[in-house]
Amino acid sequence: MPSLQRRFGSRFAFLLLVSHLLSPGVAQNPPGNASPPSGAGWKINFDGSGSSPVSADGVLYVGSADGAVYALDPNTGVTRWRFQTGEELSPLTSAPQVITVPRGTSAIGQALAGKKAAEQQREQGIRRVDMTPAIEKGTLFIGSGDRLFYALDAATGTKKWSYDMGYPMANNNNTDNPVPPAVLRADTVFFATDDGLHAIDALTGRRKWLFETWQASYFDRKHAAEGPVLGDNVILLTMWVFTDPNTQKSFLYAVDPESGKAKWVTSVGGWDVTAPTTSKGLVFFAVEDPGPTPTTFSGRATLYAINAADGQVKWKFNSARKYGTHLLIAGNTIYFGTDSTLSALELETGRQLWSFSADDIGASLQADDHHLYVVTHKGSSMRPKDILHALVLSTGEEKWAQSFSGSLQVVMVEEGVVYAGQENLHAMDAASGKELWSFKGGHGSLRLIAGGRVFLISPTIDYIGTKRVDRGYLLAIDAKTGKLKP
Repeated sequence: MPSLQRRFGSRFAFLLLVSHLLSPGVAQNPPGNASPPSGAGWKINFDGSGSSPVSADGVLYVGSADGAVYALDPNTGVTRWRFQTGEELSPLTSAPQVITVPRGTSAIGQALAGKKAAEQQREQGIRRVDMTPAIEKGTLFIGSGDRLFYALDAATGTKKWSYDMGYPMANNNNTDNPVPPAVLRADTVFFATDDGLHAIDALTGRRKWLFETWQASYFDRKHAAEGPVLGDNVILLTMWVFTDPNTQKSFLYAVDPESGKAKWVTSVGGWDVTAPTTSKGLVFFAVEDPGPTPTTFSGRATLYAINAADGQVKWKFNSARKYGTHLLIAGNTIYFGTDSTLSALELETGRQLWSFSADDIGASLQADDHHLYVVTHKGSSMRPKDILHALVLSTGEEKWAQSFSGSLQVVMVEEGVVYAGQENLHAMDAASGKELWSFKGGHGSLRLIAGGRVFLISPTIDYIGTKRVDRGYLLAIDAKTGKLKP
């Protein structure tokens, strides 16, 4: 269980998930109602979400779990405009569902009830925005849980058009996991939903085409597509499906951006496929190798390097895996990480340059020009003791390591500073590992560094068996000092 909990990012993740499923929602005040003090930092009430703030032309844009899109003053946190989604389609909910089960229902029965409710909520739509905004030519593009994709005037928040996606673009169970921004190319907006890849005219909102991924039958279990990613004159996305009790397939699609037709499709055995990443004429993705049954883990993962011109497998590399797989490209090397092994592989050949092993490697990788930064987990789920390692990119040699009490993940590397944290945020000198400052903001998730400020989103958390409620916040702290107020 500790490793599984860490996979979801926090020792409180399981409690958070269950509390969202079994507890009523907590009402929040809209951000920016009060005027926070100007200066180095500010803090406003915020519902949280998977949406990450985006800074453009002196404005901070972000989606919220209350179903609204906000434009905020990055200096004060004051709302410039607010656009509420969920007004055009119904039925919708604005908070987690209350799930009632008979007394004595087993934990499995409760989980199944939660899964059923989440699926029903997903079909109906939910009033939350987990997508990160994309902004181009004065227009903000964003999808919502209400099944609509919006184009908003970035200056005023006025709706230009909306497009019915057919599926909600929001996370199940109200978890604050990110939905990547839409891809913009030549006045066309691309984004993926459960049924495939949509291409929308950025000016009118008219659909140009829909590329449908695997059409699952009633008995198939199909996972939503990962991506899209813009390649060389193609749009790339991945998805996986259980086609029968013993067959697990993953697909990589290369779609022509003009016609919406597949240039090629690559299929491999396995599931839990990563989003595609591309470099130097190759496309990379990793899958969990097939197990004997869909409910049995194989304990192995395979990284594939695909020729971007024709979809042929150029090379592949296999590694042990329990819960997680993650990829990072830096220079001429791809770093292929699982929870037990981190391998540095030559991009063009797949030749292993070095490897790093540990009992429980974290699910986040970051790099700068000199080092690869990775976390290893120690201790227990209730008393974690995590270590941040700086590994030399070319050799894997450990340059320095710092130990911390509490859960940790590498979040960002910016201007010679490594930011890592989960319950607390730590800023460390990238060259020496010396801690510059720490911010004890309470389960804040770093989303953006801009204009000398670090922007964090702290979700609403309620604890089972207590009456404590930790209200969600959006915070801006000084990047040099880690201080909230001047």
